[in-house]
Amino acid sequence: MGFTSSSAQSFSDPDDLADAVNASTNGGVFVVKNGTYRDFEASFEVVATAANPVIIKAETAGGVVLTGESHFVVKKSAYLTLEGFVFEGQGEDSLVKLEGSNHIRITRNVFKLETSESIKWVFIGGVYNDNTFPFTFPSHHNRVDHNIFQNKTTPGHYITIDGSFDDSGPEEVYHQSQYDVIDHNHFKNNGPRAVNEQESIRIGWSEMSLSSGFTTVEHNLFEDCDGDPEIVSVKSSDNIIRHNTFRRSYGTLSLRHGNRNRVEGNYFFGDGKPVGTSPAGSTLYTGGIRIYGTDHVIVNNYMEGLNGTRWDAPITLTLGDAIDGQSSNLTKHFRAERVTIAFNTLVDNTHGIEIGFDNNNNYNKDLANITVANNLITGAENSLVAIVDSDNDQGSNITWTNNLMYPTGNAAILSGATSTVFDADDVISENPSLEFDSATNVWRTSASTPVYANTLTVDPIVEDIEGQSRPALSNPGADHYSLETIRFAPLTMDDVGPNAAQDGTSSVSANPEGAGLLIYPVPASNTLHLKDLSPKTSKIEILDTDGRVVLMHKINGGNLPSTLDVSWLSSGVYVVRVSSPQNSIGTSKVIIQH
Repeated sequence: MGFTSSSAQSFSDPDDLADAVNASTNGGVFVVKNGTYRDFEASFEVVATAANPVIIKAETAGGVVLTGESHFVVKKSAYLTLEGFVFEGQGEDSLVKLEGSNHIRITRNVFKLETSESIKWVFIGGVYNDNTFPFTFPSHHNRVDHNIFQNKTTPGHYITIDGSFDDSGPEEVYHQSQYDVIDHNHFKNNGPRAVNEQESIRIGWSEMSLSSGFTTVEHNLFEDCDGDPEIVSVKSSDNIIRHNTFRRSYGTLSLRHGNRNRVEGNYFFGDGKPVGTSPAGSTLYTGGIRIYGTDHVIVNNYMEGLNGTRWDAPITLTLGDAIDGQSSNLTKHFRAERVTIAFNTLVDNTHGIEIGFDNNNNYNKDLANITVANNLITGAENSLVAIVDSDNDQGSNITWTNNLMYPTGNAAILSGATSTVFDADDVISENPSLEFDSATNVWRTSASTPVYANTLTVDPIVEDIEGQSRPALSNPGADHYSLETIRFAPLTMDDVGPNAAQDGTSSVSANPEGAGLLIYPVPASNTLHLKDLSPKTSKIEILDTDGRVVLMHKINGGNLPSTLDVSWLSSGVYVVRVSSPQNSIGTSKVIIQH
């Protein structure tokens, strides 16, 4: 029997719930009656639509408590929502596992698993070795939003973004789930420190690192997330980590593997958390961003009161043990290369930017083509820039331009250098005239803060950390002085989780016309496939990295194309822009590789 989207069925038995959902042919609302259920296990396999989705929800938000071995599996499904549950399990399975699914939403739940096992709490994966349509492409366009993840005491991740294994071609390939969004969640109390594999979020893994994930992690709050040296571990390519707030967390946001990732507009606060010691005896620090790989952009981030050094400095550039394109061992620490670090604010940290750590001579690959521009660094301790191992001064491998550095107390601008010398174009030492804003609890620029030219011409930064306009002549650091409305302030618990405002949405899916758009494969060779184009589409354009339109395809009479010939384009990174007569429906970065 099928259920229409207007019907609402109520259930207290997991088998009855699964049978009804899997038999539905036109969507529907499936309600689990309030109560506490032990071993509530259900597996769903249903392909719904955007117009008629499947919604599986608690009778009232938080009114259904799932204990024991309770868990959900969503397999080969589309347009399904799980909403309002409290997972208090003690089992050995992921609480929610997605296999080869798309447009699945996990929203307004509470996750607090008590177990001694190593478990990935929410796992987004593919369908391995299943190359039948429509599962020839891995999972995509899933959303995990407005949840609480708390009290993790064992290895495993709060959220894991994985993907599919494909051995149908001449080579075995791993494809990450793509275009997933993790937003407006509250991650807290992850600890104590494990040796490895206890990140709050892990995106990809080493063998998947060359796959483009296009994952967006935004508007999340992380508090006391100490379980792993990497609070968020990015291990794939073409992801965005933006507008998140990290508080009192031992470790860093780590670009561990992969290329072309963007870290933008995040807040990091130490909040007075002291240097700690792990159960194994290692020293624990509150840190910022650690960087490996190529072509990353690190902009508009704010870091205050962090005590990290070595692996955990506010901005960490260690040496590497491999070079991109020269090693097939994807588990290596690939040196940072062609990385832009610009418009970041570091204030009152124990250390600043740290460069050249070689991990006891295990890393010997120098950095290459690093740009450090328009940052603002001030502090009263140690050095604002330190060459950690003095033999590893990177000299001309790093270009410094228009950075404001203002040491106070016992601090110095630079230490450990043997060849790096800052001139007036590299570093300006003058008072930044910051003012403490009690409304947002951050140090902001003032009308007296100096302004410098924006030297980034390839990827100009046109907004600041608060979402205000940044002109060509602007303040260094994350904040540009402005009287515009603040769009992005540090997050509090009122901004995230199940009880946050109902209108909190992801900026990725702000335009519902483009919500289902899928452009693949990544990378593409000769043909680009387009799936789920909006019927309002009137024009498809491909732009190069300079913003020039290199291909334009106009839609006549609603005849939507399913493929584009890109065989004549040079290998490189492009942006596909899809438009309706009124506005842009959506954009997507693609890679052409012949």
